[in-house]
Amino acid sequence: MKSTKTHGYCTVCVIQDKFCGIINISVEGLHDVMTEDPETGTYKDCMLMSHLELPKVTDDEEPPTEQDKRKKMLALKDPVHTVSLQQFTYEKLKAQQEALGEQGFQSLMETVDTEIVTQLQEFLQGF
Repeated sequence: MKSTKTHGYCTVCVIQDKFCGIINISVEGLHDVMTEDPETGTYKDCMLMSHLELPKVTDDEEPPTEQDKRKKMLALKDPVHTVSLQQFTYEKLKAQQEALGEQGFQSLMETVDTEIVTQLQEFLQGF
């Protein structure tokens, strides 16, 4: 049976081995869910939902049914709609940086295409 320390080390090794691919997929996902605010130039996760948001009903539409309300309540429990991908990505990168130290993290970041790193930095502005 493996010890926790060994298991933790193996997890770090897997992350290091797959780091470039993880960053590429993360940036691709950010492109899919982030929209830029033209006034501020910042990005917002368009998948996030608030329980305060009410669907906009126009005159020619029916108000939400009980089924619509249940679907919304279910969606509010889904991490896709409750966890910001931008925030999640930032927190995981920060944790990796703390685990490896600045120099180790920089070495990993150097394995990622410079254009991808630039895009990642744009998405994570303000963090």
